[in-house]
Amino acid sequence: MPRVDHFPSTHATWIDAQLTVIEECGEAPAAAQAQRAERAMASLRTHLWERYHAPLRAYVHGGSLRRAGEPDDLVAGYFADRVTAPEFLREWRRTDLPLRRWMMNGLGFYARGVVRDRMRDRLRTFTDAGAGAATGAATTGAGEPSGAGLGEALDAFAADDRTAEDAFDRAWAIAVLDAAHAQAHAELADEGRLDAYEVFRRRVIEGEGYETIGPAVGMDAPQCAGATRLVSQRMARALREVLRAEGVRESEMDATMAEVRRAVGDVAGG
Repeated sequence: MPRVDHFPSTHATWIDAQLTVIEECGEAPAAAQAQRAERAMASLRTHLWERYHAPLRAYVHGGSLRRAGEPDDLVAGYFADRVTAPEFLREWRRTDLPLRRWMMNGLGFYARGVVRDRMRDRLRTFTDAGAGAATGAATTGAGEPSGAGLGEALDAFAADDRTAEDAFDRAWAIAVLDAAHAQAHAELADEGRLDAYEVFRRRVIEGEGYETIGPAVGMDAPQCAGATRLVSQRMARALREVLRAEGVRESEMDATMAEVRRAVGDVAGG
């Protein structure tokens, strides 16, 4: 398991810190300030891409957003055009939305814009091609784009796309659990307790019994059970920290943790 950085007790605090660096540099920063701002922005881009690329791709692939383009292209365009702008996260901070919903909803708005621009370009092309003709060209002829066609294309995104949201939620749950897993593993490695992690892995992930795990790691059954509880508790604590980063309020924490477990299996600890 790779070593990961340990963020503060809430990653939202870390996100706030990066945005504060960018804001303090001002509109025309000095060279040193510009470098600090760019490092902060690069850290934010990397964090959001690693956490949300797979969930957003699943969201596009699973529903009506496929009409707007290929999943990889659409997600890459969304990051380049919207997500990497500092104001995108500043606006999120002013809402009560979890970060995952902000990211998902933002992709929906971006996709609508892509379709709108594409249809308008097609309308303009047909209109220009027919300029000077007595009847015009933008709304006549089979297969030609029209204002009605634009409306229908945009309305397609207004429907409740439950399948796509479910795909997004599952991919997001896997991403946050992977992050919590890596964080808990790193903490146990620092403490020299990877033997406990090995018991947990073989028992909870592999489904192996203590009667075969114990002799392999030099523990009896009660010790193996204690090691499993320890790692489960560390996993649960790490998952809470990761979820706080996503804008999950404490009042919603238990319910969100339960959603993660249901989506990927109960390996997140109690």
